[in-house]
Amino acid sequence: MKKTTQLKQLGEFGLIERLRSKLNTHSPRIKKGIGDDSAVFSTHPNTLQLTSTDALIETIHFDLKTISPIQLGHKAIAVNISDIAAMGGTPYLALISLAFPSSTSTKFIDKLYSGFQTICDSNKIELVGGDTVASPKHLFINVCIVGEAFKDRVFYRTGAKPGDQIFVTGNLGDSAMGLKILREKIKKSGSIKHKNTLVKKHLEPIPRVKESSLLARSKLKITSMIDISDGLTQDLGHLSTENNLGANLYEDRLPASKALLNVCFQKKYNPIDWILQGGEDYELLFTIKPEDVKKLEKLFLKANVFVSHIGEVTKSPKKIILIKRNGSKVPLRVATGFNHFK
Repeated sequence: MKKTTQLKQLGEFGLIERLRSKLNTHSPRIKKGIGDDSAVFSTHPNTLQLTSTDALIETIHFDLKTISPIQLGHKAIAVNISDIAAMGGTPYLALISLAFPSSTSTKFIDKLYSGFQTICDSNKIELVGGDTVASPKHLFINVCIVGEAFKDRVFYRTGAKPGDQIFVTGNLGDSAMGLKILREKIKKSGSIKHKNTLVKKHLEPIPRVKESSLLARSKLKITSMIDISDGLTQDLGHLSTENNLGANLYEDRLPASKALLNVCFQKKYNPIDWILQGGEDYELLFTIKPEDVKKLEKLFLKANVFVSHIGEVTKSPKKIILIKRNGSKVPLRVATGFNHFK
């Protein structure tokens, strides 16, 4: 049986050279990638540069018992891509810093980087550098991503006005349910197919770059946008707080997958709770002027992209109201969702 090589045998510089040999830059914009003190790249005229960074820490953000190294590599990049997409940008460059325990196998590292590389390739992103250090116990991943957007088409959290209409891409609540299935090893909770769908949504999120690009390249009046990482209620709360406004959400318009509904039915959960509070869906939540609603729906229908019209912005500061199917109104707690320090 072939003996597994550990990182402590390879050393820092051996690791860097190993990774360098696997990563090839293809874009003429990249003048220098791994191997120097800085990456060097050119920018396009008439664009603004966007940067975002996210850290993923073992035991806080992921459990190596429930996620493969390839999936972890995918997710680490995906959540950062989503931040660029949330502002109407297109990502094109990434740097990754890693802290590994010295006992980490080179096989694990190779698979982790395979996950990085695959999602970067599919989104035309170049991996141009980063850092590697030792960790006493847990794996730490930090990704910095660079993107660009047209100067007049950067979408911020601020800008919404009363009467603007609220839309969201995709389905909500799947990722949170997928996490629950992983953690609790739910067995009697619907079909295997549905459970696998939900787990995959949690482990392998798809950043909505296509949808963001559709909006950015259109002339639609997008007034604010954010990606849903902390949950619909909390992230809508961010938009409301930034604009000192409120929102109405319509229960019968909230998007749910068949997989989520199936598991909720089997476990007697209320799917609305998962849709409102579940995090890590990485869908785009945005507001648009009412006169552009039909144009938006036509644009997304033509592109075969799923989007839901879920509510409208109101004048009531920081108040989010759920309008039930029977017409009754239920105030929602804005601070519902994931918070690292609570």
